[in-house]
Amino acid sequence: MTAEEKTLILGALFHDIGKFKQRGIVEQERLKHQEYSSGFVNEIFKDEVIATLVANHHREDLDKSGLKGDNRILAEILCEADNLASGERKPDPVVKKQQPLESIFSKIDNVNEIKLNPILYFQEISELDYKNYKFPIANQENLNLEQQYFGWWKKFEEEIKKVNPDELETLFYVMKKYLWCIPSSSYKTRSDVSLFEHSKITAAIAISLFRYLLEKYNNEIKDIKDIENRDEARYLLILADITGIQSYIYNIGHKGAAKALKGRSFLLQQTLDNVAYYILDKKLKLPITNLIYSSGGKFYIFAPNTKNVNETLDEVKKELEKRFLDEYDGSLGLVIASLELTGRDLEYVETGKKHPISEKWDELNSLVEREKKRKLSLNWDYSLFEPAGIDGEIEKCAFTGKPLIKKELIENKKTNQQEVKLHPKSEIKFIKHSYGGNVFYQIPDSNDFISEEQFISQKIGNELKSGFDFMVFEDQLVSYSVLRLNSFSFKKGFEYENQFNSNNPRMFLINSLNINKLQSKANKGFKFLGGDWRFGDTYEELTQMGEGIERLGVLRLDVDNLGKIFKDGFEANATFGRIVQLSSMLDFFFSHYINKLKEFSWDPKSGLNENYKEFKYKIRDLIEIVYSGGDDVFIVGHWSVLPDIALWINDEFRKFTAFNENFTISAGITLFDDKYPIYKAAIESGEFESKTKSRKRENRDKSKHNKNGICFLDENTPVSWNDFRRLRSFVGDFYEWVSIGLGHEHKKLSKSFINRLYSIYYEYKQGKFNNWSKWRWRASYSLTRLAKQYDIFSSKILDFASELFISDKTEQELIQLLYILANWTDLLTRKKNQQ
Repeated sequence: MTAEEKTLILGALFHDIGKFKQRGIVEQERLKHQEYSSGFVNEIFKDEVIATLVANHHREDLDKSGLKGDNRILAEILCEADNLASGERKPDPVVKKQQPLESIFSKIDNVNEIKLNPILYFQEISELDYKNYKFPIANQENLNLEQQYFGWWKKFEEEIKKVNPDELETLFYVMKKYLWCIPSSSYKTRSDVSLFEHSKITAAIAISLFRYLLEKYNNEIKDIKDIENRDEARYLLILADITGIQSYIYNIGHKGAAKALKGRSFLLQQTLDNVAYYILDKKLKLPITNLIYSSGGKFYIFAPNTKNVNETLDEVKKELEKRFLDEYDGSLGLVIASLELTGRDLEYVETGKKHPISEKWDELNSLVEREKKRKLSLNWDYSLFEPAGIDGEIEKCAFTGKPLIKKELIENKKTNQQEVKLHPKSEIKFIKHSYGGNVFYQIPDSNDFISEEQFISQKIGNELKSGFDFMVFEDQLVSYSVLRLNSFSFKKGFEYENQFNSNNPRMFLINSLNINKLQSKANKGFKFLGGDWRFGDTYEELTQMGEGIERLGVLRLDVDNLGKIFKDGFEANATFGRIVQLSSMLDFFFSHYINKLKEFSWDPKSGLNENYKEFKYKIRDLIEIVYSGGDDVFIVGHWSVLPDIALWINDEFRKFTAFNENFTISAGITLFDDKYPIYKAAIESGEFESKTKSRKRENRDKSKHNKNGICFLDENTPVSWNDFRRLRSFVGDFYEWVSIGLGHEHKKLSKSFINRLYSIYYEYKQGKFNNWSKWRWRASYSLTRLAKQYDIFSSKILDFASELFISDKTEQELIQLLYILANWTDLLTRKKNQQ
């Protein structure tokens, strides 16, 4: 990166920083934000050129500035980039005072072609971590914004002044930490895009425009007026998508799965980031600002649409496809597509007209889906159809079945062997075998072998379990290599001054924002990871830890209609900034906020409790978030706790998305034993989730609905979240009646009660086409008789009977859900000898 480019990027990142300071000052004493911005950057960088660019990034100031030469060109580029990054702004005469950041979720509507008119919510100033995050609020009248901004600015100012000015990425992450909840504009306008996202996009556009013009004018930009030409396709939006992630992660036998599964998932998530850094650093030589989004198995890069970038992109597509083929034998792949953008695609569009960027975003994703059907096309060769692999009697990976080596080579001791440990503190030693570039491992005290990938997955899983303080990314091959491109490693202790093996190291805290703890000259930041812990070593241990029947469970869920949300949800108000803002916020919820679960305890009657010490069961001991990012979640754990986990995620997501009915979640939970292959459990839970989305639920008012619910225990009966919560309330009561008892003597209700519920449901199923069939009077007789037998439960049983017959507290008829209720209670009240 040239000195000129670095000046432009820093100017773009900090051009509006004065707005932050300005908002903490009483209105009568405020200066223009440009003056605050200029003074601040001059204090930090001691660079008059950056200060000049920042002071003149508005057209009216620039025209009066008298700037000439290279500084004028850079200022013109920054001015144009700022304008293009402000596509969502429009004057609002109603606004008389500064406004907090409006929740981006309030702007989504008409996803299902029904206008819901969401209530406007506002994002308070808040920490960007799950412990202190504040949900959007509907009423902002009582917010003392000036006081909040003043205090928040002081914290920001104190921290960023400690950063080495040469560490661009460290500056970037400190800005993200504080500016994510600051509106990009608030003076006579309303904003739903944060100052951080606006600044990042401005920097990405500025460097891309600069490089495009340099190529166009052979490295000497002469025509200043051409800078504002928005008809040329000057920009490139690049999307990379790792294919086959889910089938690859879960294609593992039950043996060793508990150790390897989380490590395998983590490795693939880091592969995504490492590939993105490789493309940015080594190939396109773009700053971190141009990595627009990276999560959920895909990343977006904003780049200049130059000949050099397009040729480099063609080369890197082929190179990475080949590396994935060599590393994963085609089970995983990387698809990259790009789409040209003009300034018109980014600029402000008058109200009522559809903004082109949402169509472009959707078109780019369609291009990627099309490229997935041309797998390995860039490395096509007839050798792909030639016989391959190992002949004769073969030793296979005990976990995945992958062929490793001829058995005779091991038996004849032809392999090089050495003892290795999964973890330095472990006493267990594997035997590492290597032969002809092939590496695999022998399991201790066993004749079984595992592949190198499985050994690494277990090793990462162990490091996640034992804990670490931060990660280091390097462009040299140390620790965990990623496709032989670069690597990452885990570190304990913060004394790590300059112990790097490369010229471009990055240090990252995981799910922590305390960047100042990292002491070194490397670029420093933070990363969000959904599920930064692991439970015990085996699934067998886990099945014995929860309540009821000894079974594991898999919970899968995702956001409904996400493609339509991005394509149509903003209607005529889509802009590049809003799309990026929405993507970032969704990722924060699924990649970070969901980790709040590990601080909870759980009780079979009461469910989750935010007090870790309240109940004997601890969530971190009962579940493992295998994957959570983008909009997708996969959790494995003791089955008994997963329904409450699903309910909590849905409830928190509702608050997070400002109670906008356009945002809903569908989920599926399946049960399996500890010997059952994890990939089959994953497939089955995915099918349950799909049934929730596709199968219609008929409500008592005869309306039919799909999605926005969960399948659990009965794949043919999806349940709305409202009804599922009602079922959970009954299950808590029934558990207390059957397992704990009521009164001072803890008198218990016989489990025959559960059998009666089963019988009532089956009677209903036999005569469900006749509303006055015999199930009603038989149920009435059965439950009334039971109530007479157990005086202490009498009123409670009769109340339940009343709800079963006439209540409107559930959307579906309660009788339709009775099997789930009976089975759930049955499984939760099983004793250890009743498995």
